[in-house]
Amino acid sequence: MYIPEHFRMPPADLRAFLDVPRAGTLVTVGPDGRPAATYVPWTMLDDRLTTHIGRVNPQATHTGPGLVVFMGDDAYVSEEWMAPGAAPSWAYETVQVVGDVIMHDDPGWVTQSWADMLERFSDSRIGDYDPGWLAAQARATTGVEVIVTDIQGKSKLAQNHSADEVTTIAAHLDQRCPHLAERMRTVSLPHIAAREERVRAAVPYRTA
Repeated sequence: MYIPEHFRMPPADLRAFLDVPRAGTLVTVGPDGRPAATYVPWTMLDDRLTTHIGRVNPQATHTGPGLVVFMGDDAYVSEEWMAPGAAPSWAYETVQVVGDVIMHDDPGWVTQSWADMLERFSDSRIGDYDPGWLAAQARATTGVEVIVTDIQGKSKLAQNHSADEVTTIAAHLDQRCPHLAERMRTVSLPHIAAREERVRAAVPYRTA
């Protein structure tokens, strides 16, 4: 993923982003060289991601390198919220996980993956379901495991604009996208303050 340094998600924020229960898009390439994608919920367990897809999904035969794309909040940013001459843009956060994709046919593995997912997403537990029904469903399902080799995050939150502009943008987004507005305040404003301090240090103020 192309990430200008001023948009790179702080490392401390990467894991916090993935700790929030999310769905993301699994992207793989099949033997015919064509890419395939499936949008599914994921469980993060240490250095691996797990989920499941139907056995009838052609992607269930794909193994090797893969990519999982997670999206955070996003919103349109109007040029009217910035200084004259600025162009409209889009604010967003995304995390991409690269890893080795392993497909699991073992019904026991699939069932454990469901148990992990229920703990993450639901108040229900695997023991609440009929064992016969679970067994039938597991036979029709392929487990997906991604052994993580790299994680990158992009927080495109107007860091290349002024503090006043970011404050104005965040105020406009407070109603429609409050979490993104708060991220602008906690990520972009400190970045801009540090940038302005570096400029002041590089070009000392001179009196006439």
